[in-house]
Amino acid sequence: MTSRQITPPAALAVSMVDARTSARVNGTDHDAEIETRVRALTAEAEHITGRSIINGTYEVTAPGFTGVIPLPSSPLVEVVSLKYLDAAGATQTLSEDAYVIDRSIEPGFVTLAAGATWPTTKQSPDAVTLTVVCGYGNDETATPAAFKGYILAKVREYFAPAGTPESPHLIRGLDCLKVHS
Repeated sequence: MTSRQITPPAALAVSMVDARTSARVNGTDHDAEIETRVRALTAEAEHITGRSIINGTYEVTAPGFTGVIPLPSSPLVEVVSLKYLDAAGATQTLSEDAYVIDRSIEPGFVTLAAGATWPTTKQSPDAVTLTVVCGYGNDETATPAAFKGYILAKVREYFAPAGTPESPHLIRGLDCLKVHS
């Protein structure tokens, strides 16, 4: 199984105003550098925690239906579709009645509904494609405080005067958000 982000978030996890303030930068001359840093720190925080901050669309592909299909991230906003290549190679959409989303663990997984059976698929590495949206919301107003605190503190460190020591403890602020599957 493989997963990848197919539509990245449209917004930053923190506002540019807050990021400029943390960087102690006046004006917009450094906005491109600040934005790049915020995006990199967001990706780092998402990787560390197994969560998506701002809504993004993901695809999980599998060679067929075998047991469960793990969700790529948490929190799940919606399942867009669960498609598969039937035995003849035609694309089909699996009925929502045929599967359930199990969130008993994070990030969760798709499993077969009671009384349903997985359809037969064509032999292909991408015979099954699950498309989902994961995240806390569409902009920085939905970003949890622990993520904001981490990103803004790391921006402040990045733009601090040379020789300013980094805090080895900032990453601990993300512990409460880690997905332990």
